[in-house]
Amino acid sequence: MTANKNGRRKLLRSAFSVFVLFCFLFILLLAMGMIATFTNVKGLSLETIPQLFEFSPDNALAYKVWDVRLPRVILAVIIGAALATAGCLLQAITHNALADPEVMGVNQGASLFAVSGLMLFGQEDVSAVIMIAACIGAVAGGSVVYSMSFRRLFTPTRLVLSGIAVSFFFGSMTTGLILIYDTSLSEIIYWMAGKLSGASWLDVKLGLMFILPVVAVSFFMGGQFNLLALGDEIAQGLGQKVTLVRRAAAIMTAVLVGGAVAVAGPIGFVGLMVPHMARFLIGPDYRLIIPLSALLGATLLLAADFAGQYVMYPAETPVGIITALLGVPFFLYLLNRPQTRPKASAYGDAREVSG
Repeated sequence: MTANKNGRRKLLRSAFSVFVLFCFLFILLLAMGMIATFTNVKGLSLETIPQLFEFSPDNALAYKVWDVRLPRVILAVIIGAALATAGCLLQAITHNALADPEVMGVNQGASLFAVSGLMLFGQEDVSAVIMIAACIGAVAGGSVVYSMSFRRLFTPTRLVLSGIAVSFFFGSMTTGLILIYDTSLSEIIYWMAGKLSGASWLDVKLGLMFILPVVAVSFFMGGQFNLLALGDEIAQGLGQKVTLVRRAAAIMTAVLVGGAVAVAGPIGFVGLMVPHMARFLIGPDYRLIIPLSALLGATLLLAADFAGQYVMYPAETPVGIITALLGVPFFLYLLNRPQTRPKASAYGDAREVSG
């Protein structure tokens, strides 16, 4: 009886700690959003705050805050959550701690098609060309890796190697096109570095329609990934359709990363770093890792974008460069860290983790 009471108390303390952690990070995200929206806006002061709510065509202050800053902040939150969630899904289905959304070939496919689109249609409407071409390329890159990985018996190694091969191929093709195409490609080069400047409400709407629903669906798959972490044989013995779960996760990853690349360019390392941060804070349960990663990814990308605006002020550093500066040392740390495979007992009873 006493043991049961102690177990309940421990469970309640654990649940309360998780609740406090989520609340803290949510408040941190809101605070970071406020800072990024209102900091260093020319003409904004305590006296001019009422002007923010005067919506007239000639109100430059309201335009800068609501049509320039706010869409950028919201888009950073959406993309950060998408990339972090994609990293969780990919690491779950590959059992590879170094897996990152880039191994799906989506970033490189989007870049290749964007450059090709500019060559074919010119640069009169760069935003439209990049958006359409990047979406097509993202789907193409993810589809090639997907088909190569599942053509025969799936293995995590096959997925990673297929992604690396496709990424190198598409990356080489993109570099070759840029070298051959000798006119100005400054816009596409800046986009390839990963950027959030120039974000519009159209980008936000696209993110809300295509990216956020997939993030939300992934929250309900945590139990399936917990079973998958126990090993394919155990998961199949418990009734899980392992191949179906992996295929669904691969498709969701392609949608998340493809949507992010289409509106902001290839932003790397968010999907690599954030899932490890979540595991460090909350343990190996994917039912908690995935929503926590989405929250951490949104905060990280928003902070990185804000930092990029002032690191070399008045010039702006693309957010993809900031995440790379953070991600490369993190990648090297993971590469040199002794690898230990989590035991099945770490996930608790199989019936519990699958719920």
